[in-house]
Amino acid sequence: MHSFQSRGLVVALTCLILAACGGGGSTNSIPSSNSGANNGGDSGGNNGGSGVTQQEFFQTNLQSAGGFCRTCHIPGGVADKPEGDGLMLSSNSAEDFANFYAAWESLGKGVATNPLVVKVSDPSESHDGGQPWPVGSVAYDAMITLMSCWDNPANCSLAGGNNNGGGAEELLPLLGSSYGGHKWFDFCADDGNGNARPDSALLPPDPRALVQPGVSDGKAVHFNEYWADCHVDPVLVGERAHPKNCGELRVSWEHGRELMVGNGETGSGTFFDADYHDTDALLALSSEAYNRLWMLWGLTSRPDNFDELVAERYGMPMGDAPNPYPLDGEDPNAPGANGGSGQLPVFLTQMRGDNGEWTGTLGYTCHACHTGAAGLPGEGEDTGIQYGGGNSLQDIALMSKELGMSSAAGLTGEGFGSIFSLFGTSRGTNNASDVNIFFLANKQNRTLDQELFEVITSGSTASGDTPAWWNMGHRPVKFQDAFFPMDSSRVDLIFYTPLDALTGDAEGELWVRDHAQDADKWMVSLKSPKYPLAVNESLAEQGAVLFHSKNLWEASLNNPVPEPQGGNGSCASCHGAYSPRYVNDPNFLADPLMEGVASNVTPNDVIRTDRARVDTNNEAVNQYGADSFLGFGETVGTDNDCGPRNRAELRGDREMGYLAPPLYGVWATAPYLHNGSVPDVWSLLKPEDRPEIWRRVSTPKPAGQDTVVMGYDVSMSRAYDESKMGWKYDSLACASGTTTIPFLDCDPLGLGEPIIQQILEPLYGNLILAWNLGQVPVFTQMTPQQVEDRKIYNTNLYSQGNEGHDFTAVLTDTERRAIIEYLKTL
Repeated sequence: MHSFQSRGLVVALTCLILAACGGGGSTNSIPSSNSGANNGGDSGGNNGGSGVTQQEFFQTNLQSAGGFCRTCHIPGGVADKPEGDGLMLSSNSAEDFANFYAAWESLGKGVATNPLVVKVSDPSESHDGGQPWPVGSVAYDAMITLMSCWDNPANCSLAGGNNNGGGAEELLPLLGSSYGGHKWFDFCADDGNGNARPDSALLPPDPRALVQPGVSDGKAVHFNEYWADCHVDPVLVGERAHPKNCGELRVSWEHGRELMVGNGETGSGTFFDADYHDTDALLALSSEAYNRLWMLWGLTSRPDNFDELVAERYGMPMGDAPNPYPLDGEDPNAPGANGGSGQLPVFLTQMRGDNGEWTGTLGYTCHACHTGAAGLPGEGEDTGIQYGGGNSLQDIALMSKELGMSSAAGLTGEGFGSIFSLFGTSRGTNNASDVNIFFLANKQNRTLDQELFEVITSGSTASGDTPAWWNMGHRPVKFQDAFFPMDSSRVDLIFYTPLDALTGDAEGELWVRDHAQDADKWMVSLKSPKYPLAVNESLAEQGAVLFHSKNLWEASLNNPVPEPQGGNGSCASCHGAYSPRYVNDPNFLADPLMEGVASNVTPNDVIRTDRARVDTNNEAVNQYGADSFLGFGETVGTDNDCGPRNRAELRGDREMGYLAPPLYGVWATAPYLHNGSVPDVWSLLKPEDRPEIWRRVSTPKPAGQDTVVMGYDVSMSRAYDESKMGWKYDSLACASGTTTIPFLDCDPLGLGEPIIQQILEPLYGNLILAWNLGQVPVFTQMTPQQVEDRKIYNTNLYSQGNEGHDFTAVLTDTERRAIIEYLKTL
């Protein structure tokens, strides 16, 4: 067989033309006549008495499958490169038959050994479009039949002219998305005729429960962490069971909605106070204190747009629904007051009394970290506030410091919120998943032993980017390092857990048991937003093929990153399959129900991203969590072990690393990586383009308010870079103005990591809470410039490195553009 150099490779790509390089379907026009009298001896005759010409056979059995390759193998397509130019298809599909024959001839003719079939049928061969013609498939057999006629015209037989009546295989679309959520809600919402299913309809299996050991063996999508059902063991007395039908699902969802949405709901949860609404709770905040915030901003009077300025200053968006609080002098329970005339951002909710009366007291909600915004309302179908999409806008440290300062209660009651000023070095990230701290309080049996010492010296997970809730329904495990099974829902209510429950109070633990599953059902029901700008569907189809089929470790690419175990080496191998064509391909998934499911922990030596988070969650922290209420300690050692997944006895030979997330709504979740260190998908795929010190652009200041602090701009027209798929930013130089301090957080000499950071890292990485000491300055009054400087992301700081995910450096820019365009469709 000829080597695949230049012209030869080109033919392989043509094979894509007929096989599957990445197009949109089977709508190409069919040639109306034979391409030439010398093509395999066929001059339009019947070829062995079959009644059809070779041209007609090609049209019936191969044009559809081959036309899908046309998406890549055309001028300007992803296959238009030196290796494939000689085999590019023309803009006229009527020439496909002639081009295909020419490719066969240039590759040395023959039949079963010709690269036209070998490249697209043999898994050991490299082909960016995968192996869409496995031996025995309709397309493969038709290709062999046609090439046999070309190779030996005298014995040509096209009997039936329709591949024994079968014809070409119908190709499913390359584009399509369920937009996250959970299959149960799709099932109950539509019976196939556009009607909701009745309450009595039994729910299908949970797709995540299909992810069990062995299910991905030999498949293109690889799983190495598996589902654990945390609510079937009889020892879990009082735990709310999974719903069995649509009616139970709807009831659970409604309970979860009341708890999680906020907006003054009577059953809304608040930090460390469950849904009890105790106005003297640890983190309760008076509306009077809230109304005084403007005094801390250096303003001389309360501005008319105070509510909007709060949302901007702290990066906490406001929703469309009323979320009221009383202004000074207002009675929230007066006739027609409906809670007050103010509008809170979604991270706060006004508490209600036992009879539903408004209290004028405010509580914190989970939306501080979990709900941001992408696009302004009206800029697209789903633009505006993004419930459950993670919040890359927030500055929790600034918010909690100033709310605490505005409170009259000092460091008790409402003022205690200042403790959250320890949660981040910069706007957009937080340290809310610092589970080693929570386990120290929640462990059932505390002793002064080696394990306790190793937890205390575990270090700090530090800066983190909050994952999107709308992907929970497609994740068998959760958190950036797969710390817990997704079904271990207690930890999801960790900030709503009554404070006494964290130290072992039985009543508080029962509250969590009774509410965690309801909260989970509301969260997993959320859908990701549709991309609001125009999509180049032709380019996106090319990206779909590359995303699912391009092996980044193909030998000729010389990828220096170690190749991971399992899968086909593509993006989909770790992040899951989404395209209907691949979702329904048994070579990719064992069951189409697993569409979009991702459960692959990529080892540290492969992902190579900043290790602070995964190293902090060491074996001792995992073991400590296994003996806690939050860690489902009563299940440990059973068949339904729902404790931390990275314990040695559960992990086995799987290496530690980071969990690849599903990618629904990925356009709205910038910046990227587990620590939010990469501003856009372009630089995620092209590591050399990543900025070292950068700052997202801010919302323009209102006229006449030059001294106020605005948050990150979320306007699609002003601030979104659609070519790079991320938010626009400015790159900053070391020691530029007040932004960076030489040798502390940047190296003006360009020699590498700042020397003072090198000195501090052993402390931060080996002593719990030590990293937070660097946040002490946020307890002091900060100048407007210091507040602005918290918008800077510095990749030199501890836990904020932007290295890793560099196996994508082998992609070409053309391939990156195609993959980005495809990701917009998810």
